Amino acid sequence: MLKWEPFTPLVERMEQESPELLAGLHALKEQMLPAEFEKYINSLIRIRKGNGMLLLITKKEMYRSIIESRFVPLIRSSFGVNRVQIISQP
Repeated sequence: MLKWEPFTPLVERMEQESPELLAGLHALKEQMLPAEFEKYINSLIRIRKGNGMLLLITKKEMYRSIIESRFVPLIRSSFGVNRVQIISQP
């Protein structure tokens, strides 16, 4: 039986699941407009870091394109990674 759960913003989930990513999220938030951070970053399905790479999973292909074109340099510097991969998962 499936159970419906309301969506929890990324920052709240990372406090529980991956607190080591919070510093990067806060650094990124400081460099973005609040509305853009909420729309494109805090709505991410998942974020993972490892081996100098950051993986972002977003719910919309349009969000993936916007993040890729506008925010990748900020993301790299905020999280201290060399590579950012963004995929969309409907």
